[in-house]
Amino acid sequence: MDYRNNTIKPVLFMVFNRPEKTARVWEQIRKAKPRKLYISADGPRVNRPSDKEKCDQVRKIVSNIEWNCDVKYLLHDKNLGCTLAGKTAFDWVFSQEDEMIQLEDDVLPTQSFFWFTQEMLDKYKNNPKICYVCAENFGIKYGDATYFFTQYGGSGGWATWKRVYEEWEYKLDSLEFVVNTKSFKNSFHSNFQYNYWKNGFYNWKYKGGNTYDLQTIYLIHKKNLINIVPNINLTTNIGWDNEAANSVLVDNNDKLALKFGNIPSFELSSIIHPEKIEASPEIDTKWFKYHFQGDFPEIYFKLRWWFSSPFFNPLKKIFKPVYRSIFKY
Repeated sequence: MDYRNNTIKPVLFMVFNRPEKTARVWEQIRKAKPRKLYISADGPRVNRPSDKEKCDQVRKIVSNIEWNCDVKYLLHDKNLGCTLAGKTAFDWVFSQEDEMIQLEDDVLPTQSFFWFTQEMLDKYKNNPKICYVCAENFGIKYGDATYFFTQYGGSGGWATWKRVYEEWEYKLDSLEFVVNTKSFKNSFHSNFQYNYWKNGFYNWKYKGGNTYDLQTIYLIHKKNLINIVPNINLTTNIGWDNEAANSVLVDNNDKLALKFGNIPSFELSSIIHPEKIEASPEIDTKWFKYHFQGDFPEIYFKLRWWFSSPFFNPLKKIFKPVYRSIFKY
């Protein structure tokens, strides 16, 4: 089916307190005219007086539906935070749908984003190997097709199926039973990648966090799944600034903001499918180094793990200012 001018798959739009960014994303959603639209709005924080007014402005923007659309709203009175608000929204949509396309208020999509994700949802609907459809690409190209397969992928706009979400673990309940198994370890391309993510999984499970990306990465390695990533960027993250939920210290000149924020996006003219459904260890490692390891050498993370151990806790308190300046804790 040609989805070029026809968005019939359910779209989830998650919003909070950023009216200017919400308005920009909303304009692209308005152009796509989805027939089914789910809008989840997190509530204001009690310690931020300005949140109430901003949240009200956002809700006014997304209440303006000018096209024929089955729209449903999930409006929270209290703030849940990114992780719980995300889970609550996913539970809500997948209680009614078998698939969905997801956008956040700082993810600016191209129009190709909608028809690309729809075609992928149809093509790989019954393929248990595929976890989710990604739309974000930071400049990593692989192969001559429109998209490739990888263990990784950006979370700036994506799509998936209920069958995948049913395997998703909010609290990583199976972690202790899975993390040290041979099959789980072998799903990573190096011991360093395994230890990097193992540390991240444990930190999230026992210390908490404010994201839902980590649970997806855990599922991919637990079930040995792969994602779809386009060879051109179909969305742009416009939220790498001081309003960001997970990067409150970031400004427009921050290294990460310049690397991942406001990168150019493009429209597709057609879709060429890869011949094989398989990920490349080479591209996986390249993505990991670019997106997660960054410019830091492996020794940096190994020292972080050692300094995070209970053995170092007494010294950590003594050298806390130095420790935080080096490791950003």
